[in-house]
Amino acid sequence: MAGSTLWNSYLKTIGICIIFSFAGFGASPLPTEGAKILLSMTSIINTPSQHIVISAITEPLVERGHSVTLLAPMNKITKGLTDAAVTDKKFFASPRSRKELEEIVASFSSLASLSGLGPFGAMKILREKVSLLGEGCVTLFSDTDTLDVLKKEKYDIIITMPIGGCDFLLGQYLDVPYVAISPVRRTIVVTEDHFGIPIPSSYVPFTLFLGFTDQMSFRERLVNIFSRYVVMPTMEYIATYPVQRIKREFNIRPDLSLRQLTAESKLWLVCSNFAFEFAQPTAPNWIPIGGITAKPAKPLPKDLNDFVEGSGDHGIIVFTLGSSVTSLDNEILVESIAKVFSELPQRVLWRYKGAKPRNLGNNTLISDWLPQNDLLGHPKTRMLIYHGGASGVYEATSHGVPLLLMPLVADQMANAARVESKGLGFAVDKNTITEEEFRVAVNEILSNPKYKTNMARAAAIMKDQPVPPRDAVVFWVEHVLKFGGDHLRLRAADLNFIQHNSLDVLAFLLVILLLEIYIIKWIVCRCCCSRSKKTTKPKSD
Repeated sequence: MAGSTLWNSYLKTIGICIIFSFAGFGASPLPTEGAKILLSMTSIINTPSQHIVISAITEPLVERGHSVTLLAPMNKITKGLTDAAVTDKKFFASPRSRKELEEIVASFSSLASLSGLGPFGAMKILREKVSLLGEGCVTLFSDTDTLDVLKKEKYDIIITMPIGGCDFLLGQYLDVPYVAISPVRRTIVVTEDHFGIPIPSSYVPFTLFLGFTDQMSFRERLVNIFSRYVVMPTMEYIATYPVQRIKREFNIRPDLSLRQLTAESKLWLVCSNFAFEFAQPTAPNWIPIGGITAKPAKPLPKDLNDFVEGSGDHGIIVFTLGSSVTSLDNEILVESIAKVFSELPQRVLWRYKGAKPRNLGNNTLISDWLPQNDLLGHPKTRMLIYHGGASGVYEATSHGVPLLLMPLVADQMANAARVESKGLGFAVDKNTITEEEFRVAVNEILSNPKYKTNMARAAAIMKDQPVPPRDAVVFWVEHVLKFGGDHLRLRAADLNFIQHNSLDVLAFLLVILLLEIYIIKWIVCRCCCSRSKKTTKPKSD
């Protein structure tokens, strides 16, 4: 009888659960289908590689049924942003012509101005270009008609790859939650510090420009701390200065600093994956999307396919310096590279623009455009010679292609350090390398099987995750649309330096300790003095 009663109770419980399920019990508090998303790209400066990352993020959201509206200054260069990435476009007034914007973008991404850039070189360029970094923000907040239209649209969420922080101001101005994208492990205006994520300087390389690993010497740890607490904050101040002025003029959240507004981001979509990165502390709203631009290879155009298939068992080498650089600006180096290529049994596809090298061999095909991902995914590809940009490195890793890097600027040196540390390839200095050194480097990658083996392992690690990066983006954006993102934020982002490191608590405990020592010393002294007086006999007359 007792067993029967227990069984009846069990069935009743199941029935109640089923009823609640059909009644919508436990359903999402907010619908996520057909959300209105604003893709805010207010800066006049973005590179094609950044647009490729943005496209990889918004395309699956559009496929999911959400609307994605691009907001950008008139005549903005959006090369790399696919048609499938947005469903609508809104442009605000801009004093710049398309030709002017093309020249500005070129000035930021040209090899001549950025080669060998270090922290202080970056600060110099920021000082020179600081007005340009905030120009889009100034024109947007001067365009009251556009701001009124944006308010009426009532967007559900903003997605942005912030350059100077303007899009965070826009989110607060419109009272719309926002999501930050970082095309590399961190940027000047979006770092772990902004989100309150712990960054042990002893093993997490923080500098954007130097090739440190997670095993740093004393000197490197010293530079690492200096970079985090001096160089990066200085660069951030310079880069965000125009936006800070707009924040004050429009009285946008005067109770919060721009850094605190960054911390209000519901998610941080960061191009990172531990198959390539060094392990470090993270947070619930830190969403790794490294390799998001990597896709299954599509068939090559007939001319390229014929060239690739004609390589036989030797295979091919792909040489490209990314979406913005098509020339080495060094004729001697170009001729040396061409000569080394001509001696190889492999065929070479070289993304190059300029005078045809005299030493160019019959095995080398030059072009001002190459389908990089499709070539990396081809089974005949043996090596990628690359500048070290994050997206391309992740694409090569995803497809298991060893790397020979020629770092040029910014995070590329740090990426090279990771490639070498993981045994996925190594880097050479394009400013000093000789023809013979380049020959040795190429043959080392081709002949040493360890690079292919390590790459295959890294590719397997990248793919061994619950969901691909594109699906993860859709899940987390919809999660924030349903529930908000406050439950994902570390409260460390709301604390100042003293509170975050509990320096006030340590100071309090130190005072208590010193007070206890003083009291004990006082008691001991009183007792000893009192005993001394009692044992001391008075002198006789």
